[in-house]
Amino acid sequence: MTVLRLRPRRRTWQWWIDLTLGVRLAVGGGRAGWGRLALTAIGVGLGVAVLLTATSVSHMLQARDDHGYGRAVPLAGQAKVAGVDPVYAAMRSSEFNGSDMDGVIVQKTGPNAPLPPGVDRLPNVGEILLSPALQQLLNSPDGALLRPRFPERVIGTVNETGLTGPHELFFYVGVAKVAGQSGAAEVYEFGRPSEPRKLDGLLWLLIALGSAALLMPVVVFVATSTRLAAAARDRRLAALRLVGADGKQVRRIAAGEAFVGALVGLAVGVALFAVGRSIVPMVDTNSLRGGIFAADIRPDWTLAALIVVVVPLLAVLIAMFSLRRVMIEPLGVVRRARNQRRRLWWRLLPPTGGIALLASQRGTLGDGLNQGSQLPVMAGIVLLLSSVPLVLPWLVERVVAKLGGGSPAWQLAVRRLQLDSGTPARVVGGVAVVLVGGIALQTLLVQANTRYEPPGEKPPPVSVNMPAVALSQALALDSALRKVPGTESVTPSITMLMKKVGGSEVTALHVGTCADVRQLTSIDQCRDGDVFVSAKPYTSAFVPAAGERVSFFADDPRQPVSVDWTMPAEVKATTALTTDMGLVYATPGALAGVTAAVADANASVQPKANDANYVEYVRNALEPFGWSANAFTPINAISSTFELIARVLLIGSVITLLLAAASLLVVALEQIRERRRALAVLAANGVRRSVLARSLLWQTAVPIAMAVAVALVAGLVLGGMVLTVSNQPIVFDWATIALFVATAVIAVLASTVCTLPALWRAANAEGLRDE
Repeated sequence: MTVLRLRPRRRTWQWWIDLTLGVRLAVGGGRAGWGRLALTAIGVGLGVAVLLTATSVSHMLQARDDHGYGRAVPLAGQAKVAGVDPVYAAMRSSEFNGSDMDGVIVQKTGPNAPLPPGVDRLPNVGEILLSPALQQLLNSPDGALLRPRFPERVIGTVNETGLTGPHELFFYVGVAKVAGQSGAAEVYEFGRPSEPRKLDGLLWLLIALGSAALLMPVVVFVATSTRLAAAARDRRLAALRLVGADGKQVRRIAAGEAFVGALVGLAVGVALFAVGRSIVPMVDTNSLRGGIFAADIRPDWTLAALIVVVVPLLAVLIAMFSLRRVMIEPLGVVRRARNQRRRLWWRLLPPTGGIALLASQRGTLGDGLNQGSQLPVMAGIVLLLSSVPLVLPWLVERVVAKLGGGSPAWQLAVRRLQLDSGTPARVVGGVAVVLVGGIALQTLLVQANTRYEPPGEKPPPVSVNMPAVALSQALALDSALRKVPGTESVTPSITMLMKKVGGSEVTALHVGTCADVRQLTSIDQCRDGDVFVSAKPYTSAFVPAAGERVSFFADDPRQPVSVDWTMPAEVKATTALTTDMGLVYATPGALAGVTAAVADANASVQPKANDANYVEYVRNALEPFGWSANAFTPINAISSTFELIARVLLIGSVITLLLAAASLLVVALEQIRERRRALAVLAANGVRRSVLARSLLWQTAVPIAMAVAVALVAGLVLGGMVLTVSNQPIVFDWATIALFVATAVIAVLASTVCTLPALWRAANAEGLRDE
């Protein structure tokens, strides 16, 4: 018989011996020990997987930017490279059914053309290279509406080194003449340095609040998972005290058990992260803007190393901290906390400090990104979020102490909560943090949506842009747009730059029909061929006189040679020209001889009704004008960044809520496992299983009701404070808040219902047996 020596002669090895014994107890405890270890590993692993995903976000965004800027057309001129035939190229952006679609129009000048990443040749005129996703879309029934915009012959595909995601819609198309078009550049090498995204104060606040709200619950869940099977662990430690271990040793042994659980949890988390990483490229949704390559989902090695160190350390510290009020004696375990009520004063310090920090930054992030306010604001958000799991145990203890009476199921639940209110409070604490973050995020998102998304009951107009084209094409645009089915009105705008021949004075000439003149001004007398000039021009503004010789030119020096034109002998001076119409306004008949001059054409097309495909009909109508024309729903860069942030936060909220439900299920299963003998005894003495099931539901419902109350107050306070910091009006979306609360409650109750099969198995005669 082997005798286990707990007190070796060499005390320098005592820590190592005790930790090793804890590891042996964790992995060598039979089926029950393996079950406890598995549940702990799953709980910790879920949290580790989310943390690894969070640390991968920066690299993922950087990789997408690198892919995008690596194929970009340079903005400035490049130095000539010997032996390289330059390519004239210009970026073109569009959409299809809400998905971004980008591409490059190219004009080769010789066989030795530079190649962008992801292609082995550039297309000639009438040829096109497609991304795999775009090619698949065009070949599918859903692409019928898109095919008219791609009549070119497909010669190949773009591989992933030239794409930002596996589902990106991207193309390279050969065009007869790109030089001189808007955005065109002479390219000797594709790519340009990346530019950081521009964030104003409100967008930064969204990112800060979202990061804290999504990661704080993960930390809470990891901490809760490391305390699974605490009662069974204490019994084992009491047995060790019986064979000679002292109090310090049993704490070190407990640390060893927690350490091995955290290590296995790390392995499970890495495995879950690897599985999720392989699945993500299969997800095709507009929220991910072309999807994400698996190779781009890579944790930052410094943060990943920090997780590997912090998670086991956190598990050990929590194991040691949880034993601070437990007396483990040879004959059993005595919990001194039963007669010592939790104190409130120190639990109020974090929310007080958080409110003070946020209040001190009132209005600092309203109009711009104040670098000095970032740290106090972030600290205030974290303190307010962390206060929820601190205050909740105190509240649950005080409330359940006053409960009593009722049905047998209610009495069983209340008595169980009175004996141990800390565990249920910790279980629902993570859900409460999710709820607080969700309420505050939604409050801020409502204001951000109002700011970045222009309101309006009418369907949004479609903007058409056709820069630097011949005047003949610009004049034909209006007629083509009015033929689009479902069009209510078209507001065209054609602009040409002109200057005095032999002089340097420059002004803009606007072109439109007499119908446009009558619609926009009070002028009644108009015939095609008239030219109107402002009778009250701006100070020192150039307004050509009747019969004066002027020259039309392009703002881009790479455009064709300017075209001369003589002002008509009869020019009508009027004060009816508005600022938008400029100083000179000409009808098409007056410019009949200069239709080859360069003009910039724009139009606002108003649909009669909301139709998701209307913008696609407009884009198809522009196909005869080539790749110089584009149609889109107006959105600026800030709005685009807000949309991306909102999508990422939505995905993160869903993942965090799923993590909350999964962690609750793991903890609930372990609680049933610990109490299976008590449940079996109750069942053997005639208590029906339905009563035990209702008791289990009450044990969850009471803490979750208090958690919702605390989370609602904390979420409204946090939401109001961040709105104050961003200088926004304090307005709450009560319908969405109610939806958040209902979702959290349903998640908790659903996870409890999922534990009922385990309850049925526990409440039988087999549960009376020893482990």
